[in-house]
Amino acid sequence: MTENEPAIDDTAVEMENEYVLGALNKGRGYTHKIDIWKMKKTERICVSFDKFGHPVGEEGRELGQYLGTLVRMAENVSIEYSDWRKVPMQKKEDMYSLVKSKFTFHPVESSQVKKWILFSMGKKWRTWKGLLKSRGYDPSLTIDEIVAKQTNNDDRVNPTPFKELVARWFTPEFQNTCVKKRSSRSKMKEPHVTGTKSFARLAHELAMDNDGMYPTRGEMYIKTRTRKDGSIVDDEALGVVTSLKAIASKSTSTSGVQDDFSNDEYSKVKGPEKRGYVRLVGKMPAKKSNGDSQIIQQLESATQTISQLQGAFNVMVNIIQEHIPNANLSAILSNMNLQVSNIGSANELSSKSTDDGERADKR
Repeated sequence: MTENEPAIDDTAVEMENEYVLGALNKGRGYTHKIDIWKMKKTERICVSFDKFGHPVGEEGRELGQYLGTLVRMAENVSIEYSDWRKVPMQKKEDMYSLVKSKFTFHPVESSQVKKWILFSMGKKWRTWKGLLKSRGYDPSLTIDEIVAKQTNNDDRVNPTPFKELVARWFTPEFQNTCVKKRSSRSKMKEPHVTGTKSFARLAHELAMDNDGMYPTRGEMYIKTRTRKDGSIVDDEALGVVTSLKAIASKSTSTSGVQDDFSNDEYSKVKGPEKRGYVRLVGKMPAKKSNGDSQIIQQLESATQTISQLQGAFNVMVNIIQEHIPNANLSAILSNMNLQVSNIGSANELSSKSTDDGERADKR
């Protein structure tokens, strides 16, 4: 998991690991969330979302666990797809409808909320496939042997699509991808120690204990890299924590999550965000770079100015033609390579003005 992504409530994954050891320690098994699935049709769990579109509170945890059970059901989404983006949108919409039949969203259901839920489902679906590989992949066995072993141990696994998934594990392309991902993962430094709790939920809890004042990104970094015994997760993280504390001791600013993260204490230590992502606040959409944003704003401003000038020019032309009906403005404007729509006689202009006035009254 990268720093800039939320530690989405993968409690289902944690419990899956207990299920793996179930034969030895008789663990409680994987998460079912039966209490949610058996809710009455009129009942809903209200989940609060922060301003970035992340669920918070214990209800947010319930939502995360429910999504984990949802994507592990073969009747909802199959594991045969090689990528979440290849899953038909209709299946995603159907699952989102199931979510809405169990949960309501506070303060309002928004595009941000839906985007987070779809993102979370995709992440948990990928985690589910990864879990199946970690449990079942054995190069010494045949594909059929792996399928038989896994389907006998877990009734959630559909043999037909699982066989396609297992066959993909043995392809050279998949093996090469695994090698690259393992290499990339091994280079990760400064891991957080928050477990399955998302950064959004953690920040919300800290705010509730601090009169509603949200922690800064620097405070979040220190919190998420400090173990329960007070030690820091590794030497590199210790250096960052030391620098953050030094800056905080000299600063007179108060805590509070701001929308602009370009000049806070964390950016002073770790540098500006890359590719538009914001670390330590959970999954957020990538933003345009400053250069791209400025160009877009300039183009939008120029387009608006041109539109305003064209409107003013059209009004002037219509006024001239209204007072000089016989003026051949079309020919003059044509010679000037200019075009003005709806140039007509004074009567036509009068009729047009009346129609415009009637439309305005109706509005």
